[in-house]
Amino acid sequence: MPHIPYDYYDVLAGGKAHAFDAEKAYQFLASHPDPVCEARLAHWRGDIDDEAFWNIMGSYQGTNGGFKGGIDPDYKGEVGSIHSTIEAMRIFIAHQLFEGPHITRMLDFLRATALPDGSWQEIPEVLAQPTCPAWYQPAKFRICETACLAGYALEFGAYDLWTNAVRFIRQNWLQMPDAHTAHPYWAAILLLGRSTTSSDRSIALDALDNLNAFVRNRKIDAYDCSAIVEILIGLDTSEVDDTLLKLLDMLGAAQNLDDGGIRTEYGDALRPSATFNALMAVALLMQRGLVENH
Repeated sequence: MPHIPYDYYDVLAGGKAHAFDAEKAYQFLASHPDPVCEARLAHWRGDIDDEAFWNIMGSYQGTNGGFKGGIDPDYKGEVGSIHSTIEAMRIFIAHQLFEGPHITRMLDFLRATALPDGSWQEIPEVLAQPTCPAWYQPAKFRICETACLAGYALEFGAYDLWTNAVRFIRQNWLQMPDAHTAHPYWAAILLLGRSTTSSDRSIALDALDNLNAFVRNRKIDAYDCSAIVEILIGLDTSEVDDTLLKLLDMLGAAQNLDDGGIRTEYGDALRPSATFNALMAVALLMQRGLVENH
């Protein structure tokens, strides 16, 4: 990823977008040290090589192959968790790291924890910990966890995990009631957005319609905006550009003008990672030509 050589952007048709100050975001990260963000920034800028980055990230991998406390700031446990592994996969993909012993162990963890129907939910060893975040508790419809893990796993060549998860999503999509967050919708786009079968395309388009409804109502946290940008960019179609521009505006609006960090309703512990992810998201949109280089 290149360094971001701009101070603000003006991208919304018919009006000025909320300014995003990259320099202030860097200053926020410098004044709010976070080990994972520091490692990611160093690797992004080329200050450390892949091996050094792996050595740092490997310290967050549990003995079961999943990733543990620190990858997800909300989780402090030493047992590798499903939710922390989702975040780790997203990081590795963003940094273009797809092979190695850490990846092999991670995929083995996912194969070992997949339920018979092809879905995932948080593992019992994590749920039993008193510090387990409340949102790790299993839901009736495990669309988000399942679609995220399998969608990201496809980037690592784990087609078996993708195939089984798609079967689960196909069987449960129409049964799922309207979600109160956008999570299952962007996760389904990650999983099925590039599929060419008519049934999968139907689900992906339905998910995009629902996601756009959340975007129009500005009911998406900035922490999630960055993940959604990464997913929609991967579709390689101009049909999502309008949505990307709105997400970009939401990221700018979420930046605190006093300290440069991204505000997130998920809590102050996630502000450094939300800020770093926003920088990466804007860089991706700059590469796509949706952000002007001032």
